[in-house]
Amino acid sequence: MWLVLAAAMLASATDAPPAPGPAGGVTFKSTKTLDALERCLSDKLADVGEVVAVHNELNSTTLVVRDIPEGPMTIELAPPLITVTSHYVPEAGPRIAKCL
Repeated sequence: MWLVLAAAMLASATDAPPAPGPAGGVTFKSTKTLDALERCLSDKLADVGEVVAVHNELNSTTLVVRDIPEGPMTIELAPPLITVTSHYVPEAGPRIAKCL
């Protein structure tokens, strides 16, 4: 059933989809604590879009940067790694680097 629905949606699409931005998978390393990273990144990325934090586990948080034209960007904070897991907004790179 899902296959039929997907085929119908593809058949009805008339416009080409917008060009995708850089894919996720960009990883940074940090020596800071989870709380320090969350505070710094939330502050620095607020200029890019609205930042929402979702606390997953004891030592893991997902930041979602939304309300940006390219679509939301998700960032997994699991020190020492910081990974952009969805659309990577290039202007976020320098801001993330300031928080490492």
